Amino acid sequence: MNFRKYLTPTLHVLAWIVVYFLPDLLFEAPAGSVFMMKRNLHFVLVLFFFYLNYFVLVPRLLLHKKQVLFSLAVLVALVFSYYVNDFVMQKVREKYAISRMDNHKPIQAETLMRMERRRERHRHVENAGTVVIIMMGFFISTIARETREWYVQEKERKEMEKQQLISELSFLKSQVNPHFLFNSLNGIYALAIKKSDKTPDAVLQLSNLMRHMLYESEKEEVALEKEVEYLRNYIQLQKLRLPEEARVTFDVEGDVAGKNIAPMLFIPFIENGFKHGVDADGVAIQIKLKVEGKALTFDMMNSISKAASKDSASGIGLTNVRKRLDLLYTGNYYLNYRESNGRFIVHLQLKLIA
Repeated sequence: MNFRKYLTPTLHVLAWIVVYFLPDLLFEAPAGSVFMMKRNLHFVLVLFFFYLNYFVLVPRLLLHKKQVLFSLAVLVALVFSYYVNDFVMQKVREKYAISRMDNHKPIQAETLMRMERRRERHRHVENAGTVVIIMMGFFISTIARETREWYVQEKERKEMEKQQLISELSFLKSQVNPHFLFNSLNGIYALAIKKSDKTPDAVLQLSNLMRHMLYESEKEEVALEKEVEYLRNYIQLQKLRLPEEARVTFDVEGDVAGKNIAPMLFIPFIENGFKHGVDADGVAIQIKLKVEGKALTFDMMNSISKAASKDSASGIGLTNVRKRLDLLYTGNYYLNYRESNGRFIVHLQLKLIA
């Protein structure tokens, strides 16, 4: 049974019970038939106009920017309440007065006139009080309905933002994966051209990497251990086509177990390093990943080839990483990358998901 759908009606019923007995809670309410009739009449009027305003006037007029019609409708309701209260309570008092006169001696004319004037003043004050009570009902129901509409619109807005975020992240991932594949195939192609014995191992390594991408990269977050292992495999694949004297290091410090991270965040930097640094004199790529509690630091330095390609697609991966970090780690990351003295340096700090 879905209890949530009964929550709002239950709260409304409880609130109206409190409203009905509020006079008894605030002060010692007078006894008698006249007071009970007035109390019941006020309750019925407030109840009626509260929901008329909540379900009809606010959604159909006020929320559609028809303030004049809304104000006119409220004014008509207040005038109606004034005269309904006046008519009903006058009939009640007449009946009550007749029953009292049956048991009392006749009243002098002058005294009767004074009593009549006093009743007339009391009548107008009472009717005005009824109008004030109905106005409070209108005010509360208007606030309640506008708050509900705001909550619904805010919920819809957040859902739209969530869907937009998912779409944008999917698009960014779709750009990362082909970029990785193109770079890896180029490396394997270079090995094949040289008829290197490393080519079969490179193909197997690529198969393992593609398996990780197919089954892990579509998730919102992956185990940091798996992501580190993925990076090791990728680096090993790229090293197959490098000369023996190439200096490539990948160091991991700290405990990576039991922590999660968004997939494919680091690979664009490493791709960029191998793409633009492998033809440099004295290839040097240094990668370090450090974990301290929930803080992760990724540092990378690679040499830059003087003949490195500057095609228009060279910066796609790095730009996508920043966009993904903006979406996934808003306010919880710091990224800086720059060229300095023939080297490309990357420094990334972020707070881990778990």
